[in-house]
Amino acid sequence: MDTVAESDPLLDPDQIELLRDALGEEELVRMLSQLPAAAEDALQRIRECLAAADLAETRKSAHVLKGFSSSLGAARLSTIACEIELDLATLAEVEARMPVLAETIEATIAAVAAMQERP
Repeated sequence: MDTVAESDPLLDPDQIELLRDALGEEELVRMLSQLPAAAEDALQRIRECLAAADLAETRKSAHVLKGFSSSLGAARLSTIACEIELDLATLAEVEARMPVLAETIEATIAAVAAMQERP
């Protein structure tokens, strides 16, 4: 599937700045620290739904991933989750997109860690 998701930034600087302004640095860091575990849990849930051949539950799990990743400014992750939720019509299409989802989660976690290390 051709997609523009990979051209989205891993972290949306405008959303991150909005969160920083609204919450303060300490609360932003606390919220972002929850992203790795939540993203890994969502990935595992999507894999379980695929293994059970349940497209509806796969889409619901992708919806949850889309929601929290969007809220935290993880733009590319949110876009890919949205594709899984709304654009992919079959389990085979979702399965084919899973490597990109896993790679994006890994890259997003690394980007969050790098951001948190900056002074």
